Amino acid sequence: MNNLGQAFVRNRTEEFGLDLWGTYVLPPYYEALGLNEVGKSVVLEGGRGSGKTALLRYVSYNSQFSSNRNDIPNSAFKNIGLYLKADTQYFSAYSGGDIDERKWQDIFEHSLCLALTEQVVGALTTLNCSVDRKAKYGQLEKLDLGGAVGGYSNENIPSELEKFEKWIRLRRQELSRWFRNVESNHLPELFSLREFLGAIIQEVRSNLTYMKDSIFAVYIDEYENLLDYQQRFLNSLIKGGEPPLIFHVAMKPNGMRTRQTIGTEAIQEVADFRKLSLDILLEPEFELFSAELFFFRLVRAGLPEGLVPINSETLQDESKINDRLTNKSYRGRLISEINRILPGLKYGEIATIILADSVLSTRLKKLIGDGIRQQSSRLAADKFIDKEYPEASIVCAALLHQSTKTADEVLSQFENLKNGRPSNFKDGDWVHHFLVGSILLVYFPYRQRACPLYAGFSAFRSLSKTNVRHFVELCNLATTGLRTASEFADFSVSIDTQAEAALRVSRLFKNEVAGCGDFGNRLLAIVNVMGKLYRLSQGKPAQSEPERTHFCVINAAVTDEAERVLSEAVKWSVFFIQDESKVKGVRYESNEYVLNPIFAPFFGISYNKGRKLEMPGPQAEAMLTGTVQDYTNLLKTYERAWATSEDEQLTLGLED
Repeated sequence: MNNLGQAFVRNRTEEFGLDLWGTYVLPPYYEALGLNEVGKSVVLEGGRGSGKTALLRYVSYNSQFSSNRNDIPNSAFKNIGLYLKADTQYFSAYSGGDIDERKWQDIFEHSLCLALTEQVVGALTTLNCSVDRKAKYGQLEKLDLGGAVGGYSNENIPSELEKFEKWIRLRRQELSRWFRNVESNHLPELFSLREFLGAIIQEVRSNLTYMKDSIFAVYIDEYENLLDYQQRFLNSLIKGGEPPLIFHVAMKPNGMRTRQTIGTEAIQEVADFRKLSLDILLEPEFELFSAELFFFRLVRAGLPEGLVPINSETLQDESKINDRLTNKSYRGRLISEINRILPGLKYGEIATIILADSVLSTRLKKLIGDGIRQQSSRLAADKFIDKEYPEASIVCAALLHQSTKTADEVLSQFENLKNGRPSNFKDGDWVHHFLVGSILLVYFPYRQRACPLYAGFSAFRSLSKTNVRHFVELCNLATTGLRTASEFADFSVSIDTQAEAALRVSRLFKNEVAGCGDFGNRLLAIVNVMGKLYRLSQGKPAQSEPERTHFCVINAAVTDEAERVLSEAVKWSVFFIQDESKVKGVRYESNEYVLNPIFAPFFGISYNKGRKLEMPGPQAEAMLTGTVQDYTNLLKTYERAWATSEDEQLTLGLED
């Protein structure tokens, strides 16, 4: 690419194909996964955009044996990755009609067997893709594939690799033809996966010296898309897996609907598999990783590597991961440079902007004046505004609406601050607790005016949480002004451009929720309800519960239907689930559910996890399973309880 502005256009792994060699930045947790050494099944769990698909495609033979790879180390032969994606439309067809579930399971097993056999053949042909490769590895003429599986089929199966590959392809086509006429009696001969595939693997290990110790690792992506009986069958393969054939799966949170096998036992964590959460593993180093990815994408788009603080080869070298994590000088240069390109503002700087802006300062003065009048005080609003102390001035807008503080007390503490004496603005953490909420309160009526709180690399990182796709899209819309390498040295994205990008990305991904599975429309309605509910809280002048972005259910559990909806919301990263924190008294309280921070700019709320909303069971039930009227009633209930002033009323409908 010649246009650097196109560096972030592709934000999905699928857009890069199966071979990711040379395009994949190794995540900081890669070594901790131990996928090259593991002898037990692994369940990789991660939300949308967490990098599951990219990781699996990287460890598959398509990347490890890539034609773009100059030298293939011996370590690449320890595990031969076979990658399959569980396509929801394709595998959902394996049901219904006059065929019982047991027969469908046999058909599913046969289809999986053919697909994985094709993958084994693909690994051999990809590895031996050139004359030099064949000279170094080769030995394919030693294989007698037809003889290896001849006892498992009624057909005369060809033994030579190329002809065998064609035969497998014909068997898959045969199955596809049967699917177009399921009622026919011409069901193809069905193969047992373990026996058929096991025989192929044994033939490969016995005759190819470079694969004599190889373990074939099957990676099933999007496991959550499988039907229940299909999950039970995969669970059986996980439970019975042992070298040289081990099965791994990747899924969204709550994607394993059942742990049952096709037998009487269920799979158990630790005993049968180990579970790894990519979100949890990535979160501590997402700052480093996202900055590395930012510059890597620019280099891939044509920016000379000498202009950036990264080395592309280092980011793709498994042996250099620890260096990236521990080199403080490298980390410092990296973060400094990305902050230069995506600068943010300190809270105090945003407060200064508010005082200098005629519209925003008028809004601030009105909030302060309303608080003074509410206390029946005769003090002038100007006494609470001082451009030399912008943060404290902004916070006064909230403090003057709090019943626990008088206007005289707030003014006294303000004067103490200005005169260098101990003051609650600083020593009592008034600024610390209320500044972000007060800034958002000032911007509250101006929905189309992007707030600078959402600008800057730090903000982009927080809005993305651990979602690489969200981060890449934020960068994509923010850096469209960058065209050529000659511009890069002086290139910096303005605060307004970044804030506008955050608002557009927030709207984009909010609307995208409608496509999140069978519950998509319901989940979009929930996002709208909770976003507007938190916005109602944000609109409280007193800011007594600042930066509300998460809730728990108290006093009564919700119904099974509501639990299913809640589970889907976590599965599709609408909510992030966390253990309860502070519980007041002895009572029922659910886990805490945090709204995805990417929605924050659209609703004009904080992306930080502030105070918790304690939602009684019946209200949570209405939010999760109710009608549009239930949503409106819920919002009106909280509006009355929180006494939002007349000029800060929300539109209670669910339109964008």
